[in-house]
Amino acid sequence: IINVGEKEIAYMVANSLSWERKEWIGIDGQWIYVDVPAMGYTVVNLESGDDEHQQLFASETTLENNILKIKFAGDGTIQSIFDKEYNRELIAPEAVANRLSIYEDQGDAWDFPIHYDERSASCFELKSTEARIDGPRAIVKQVYTFGQSKLVQEIILTANCRRIDFNTEVDWQESNKMLRTSFPVNVYTIEATCDIQFGSIKRPTYRNTSWDMAKFEICAHKWVDLSQGDYGVALLNDCKYGYKVLKNVIDLNLLRSPGYPDPTADRGQHEFTYSLYPHRGDHISGEVIKTAYELNIPLKILAMKAHIGKLPANKSFIKIKAENIIIETVKKAEDNDDIIIRLYEAYGAGTRTKIQFYFDVKAVQLVDIMEENARQITFDKGSVELSFGPFEIHTLKISV
Repeated sequence: IINVGEKEIAYMVANSLSWERKEWIGIDGQWIYVDVPAMGYTVVNLESGDDEHQQLFASETTLENNILKIKFAGDGTIQSIFDKEYNRELIAPEAVANRLSIYEDQGDAWDFPIHYDERSASCFELKSTEARIDGPRAIVKQVYTFGQSKLVQEIILTANCRRIDFNTEVDWQESNKMLRTSFPVNVYTIEATCDIQFGSIKRPTYRNTSWDMAKFEICAHKWVDLSQGDYGVALLNDCKYGYKVLKNVIDLNLLRSPGYPDPTADRGQHEFTYSLYPHRGDHISGEVIKTAYELNIPLKILAMKAHIGKLPANKSFIKIKAENIIIETVKKAEDNDDIIIRLYEAYGAGTRTKIQFYFDVKAVQLVDIMEENARQITFDKGSVELSFGPFEIHTLKISV
C-alpha cells in the first residue's frame, strides 16, 4: 500500500519514536543519511548513498570527528576526550576512562558487598587494536582477555554526532567476579539525574549519611547524567542498569558471575552497548532523553519490491507539538480492536499540547492505565489537546 515507485528494490525506514530522526543507516554495505518523520516512515533507495565523510580520523591511538577527539593510552583506556565545539576536556585530570575493571564478587544474585571496591581490581589485558573508517563512522576495535574470558569492543564515533558508542561482545567465563567500566568526567555536581520509567529522579553524588552510603549502587534505565549548568556528560546503555555515581565518576556494572543460586549464572556470550554522551547545559537542553531512546530503539529497515500504492513515500502517523511529551506505548486495546497510546511528560514541567493524528480516527477517549473509566475528550480536525502535570502519564483509546 506504500508507493515505492518503479525502483526494483527500495527500503522502508520506520521510526517508532515521537520525534523526527536524522541518522546514518547502513544497508548492504552502503551508508545513507535518512530523515524519518515522527511515528512514521520514509522510503529510500541505495542510489542516494554517500560514503565520503570529511573530518573523520581513526588510528590505534586516536579517534576524531568534527566534534570530538579521543586519545587512547597504551593499555586501551581513554586518556582524553576533547570537545572541539565547546573547547573543553571531558576526562578529569590525571584520570583515564573506560578501564575494564574486574572485582572479586562473593555476593549472590541479589546483592554484593558494599566495600567490594576497597580491594585492588584486576583488568582485562589488551591484546590487539585496529582502526578503520566505515562510511560515516570512525572505529577503533580492541581485543582483550582475562582468565578464560575474551572481550571485543568497537569504539565508534559517527560524523556530526556527539555520541561515543562502545559496542561490546564478551565471552564471560569467570566465577565470583564483577566486570565494570568507569568514566571520571570533568563535571562537578552534587546530584546525578537518573532515568526511570516515565521520568527521572535526582540522586546524591556524595556519601554524607548512612542513607547515602546504602545507595553505593543505584539503578537507572537508559541513562545517568552529571551536569553542572553549562555542560554535562551522560552515560547511556541499552541493557545495563546498575550504576555507582560518586563525586565526578560514573561507573557502570557490566557483568557479574555469582555462584548462588545458579553456579553457572551468566557464563557465556554477551552483547551490549553503552555510550558516552557529552552535551551542553543540563540533561534537558542537551537532549539526553531523546539520545538514549535512539540508542535503545534503532530505526527499522525493511526491503520492499517495486509497486505503486496509495500511501506516500514519506509519512507521519502522529505528531506532538511539545518536545517534552513522549509516546511510550502504542498497542492494541485489551478488550477490542481500538488502539492504545500512552504518553508522558519527560522534563518535569507542566505542559498543554496538541496531538495530531494522520490516519482515520473516529473518536478519542481518555482512559486510566487499566484502559477503563473512559472519558470523552474533544476531537477536532484530527487532533486533541491534553494538559500534563510534571511527569504525568496519559492513556488515549483511539477508535479507528
